[in-house]
Amino acid sequence: MIRAVCLGVLLLLARPLAAAEAVLDLLDPATPYTAAFTVHSDKGDFSGIVRHAKGRERRDWATKDGGQALYLNRAEDAAVLLKPTGKWYVGLSLSAVARLAGGLDSLTVQRAKLGEDATAGVRATHYRITAQSFEGEAWFSKEGIPLRIQGTLTAPDGRAQWVETELSDVRIGVVDQSWLGIPPGFFGMDLRKVPPEQLEQAITTLRPLLERK
Repeated sequence: MIRAVCLGVLLLLARPLAAAEAVLDLLDPATPYTAAFTVHSDKGDFSGIVRHAKGRERRDWATKDGGQALYLNRAEDAAVLLKPTGKWYVGLSLSAVARLAGGLDSLTVQRAKLGEDATAGVRATHYRITAQSFEGEAWFSKEGIPLRIQGTLTAPDGRAQWVETELSDVRIGVVDQSWLGIPPGFFGMDLRKVPPEQLEQAITTLRPLLERK
């Protein structure tokens, strides 16, 4: 997500914050789309392609060992790590992964409108956003697509890091359903019943497999 800090303090004081909204709902617009995405943070940068349909999303990105993908399905509570070059996957619980990622499953955010703007060549509404562990800005298209988000994320241990993400080459329209699921011929394991407190250890144990071609 792409962010900028300290915009219009006086405007923020003049505009009351809207009611809190669930983060997972904000990131899951009803409009289907395909776009290129980039993510920048203190831990590194990566980029790839996102394909989104309501309740489901897949992100593919390049790596030095052949690329990886993440498929999300809210209705099935599934977060599936895919290794296309090896044709295998690891299925995780979306809610468990969200809890591991700082309670993302229950996180809410407040938005204060700053004005109308444009990003990635798309007309957007620009907001100041605040959450329990995040402060920054966001740009949403008229369809609700999160085009750009940027700001400071504070970890549970108090460490703060700058994170930003944005979309480009946004194409609105029906997404090929063959992308939104586990492809035929893939093999793998389903770890959706692993509790959140054991999930991090399970992923650490699987890391050599995840990093292998």
